[in-house]
Amino acid sequence: MNKFNRICIVGKYKSAEVQRPVSQIIEFLRSEGADCLVDDMTAQQLPGMNVEFGPIDDVVSRSDLVVVLGGDGTLLGLARTAAMHDVPLLGINLGRLGFLADISLNKMVASLRAVQRGEYITDDRAILEASADSEPENGIWALNDVSIGKGQSGSLIQMKVTIDGEFAYNLRSDGLVVSTPTGSTAYALSAGGPIIAPGVDCILLAPVCPHSLSNRPIVIPGTSKIEIELMEAIDAHVHIDSHTHLNIQQGGRLMIQVAAAKVRLVHSKEHDYFGTLREKLHWAGTMGS
Repeated sequence: MNKFNRICIVGKYKSAEVQRPVSQIIEFLRSEGADCLVDDMTAQQLPGMNVEFGPIDDVVSRSDLVVVLGGDGTLLGLARTAAMHDVPLLGINLGRLGFLADISLNKMVASLRAVQRGEYITDDRAILEASADSEPENGIWALNDVSIGKGQSGSLIQMKVTIDGEFAYNLRSDGLVVSTPTGSTAYALSAGGPIIAPGVDCILLAPVCPHSLSNRPIVIPGTSKIEIELMEAIDAHVHIDSHTHLNIQQGGRLMIQVAAAKVRLVHSKEHDYFGTLREKLHWAGTMGS
């Protein structure tokens, strides 16, 4: 594998703690002969540093790799832009869990050195595309999930779920999470959904506090096309990876399917998916090892 020559560094917005590690990364990458770019917001955290910067879409589009410093939420915020330009992401964890941003701060330089020597693996992740029937041409991508939730009224939502044109079920609940395998360890997990390995070609639907306990999470093929009609939804809201929102009214329909694009993650060669699960979810990892 070739090393990356032009690297964009994005730090967690409005976080003073990113200044030092971003500066260290820029200094190291320059010593390796790489060109560095940062986005406008990250540049504000680097007073006095001579580094090329610009709007996030511009600097990502001109890069071979995006290095993200923050938590999984920061990486999720970059995922759509990176996928649009087919640029891989490498995450350095400054947050809590770090399922996606899986390189620790104390290993970031060693990991970047290995990456620049071609010692890394890549991991393509499926993303969902969601659109409302009012604006079917304006699809929005989600690496984790598309979630429908009740609003301030507190009223339950009644939904009609259709899969590949076939009626699946009516759901009366606080909400519904439609998730990729990547998102199965996020909101869908707290809603009682299963953990799904990232390479599985599927979509997960997990009800949130269903009125009927017989409404359970279901896993369907990744080729499926989902339509959700909001039968009763006074002030329901739709969140895309908790970063973007879709406006949809009672009687409106939401269409969800797997997008053609993917998000490519870069990991160190030591990356171990099940090891990450053991660490982050506090599983007992010693017995039988």
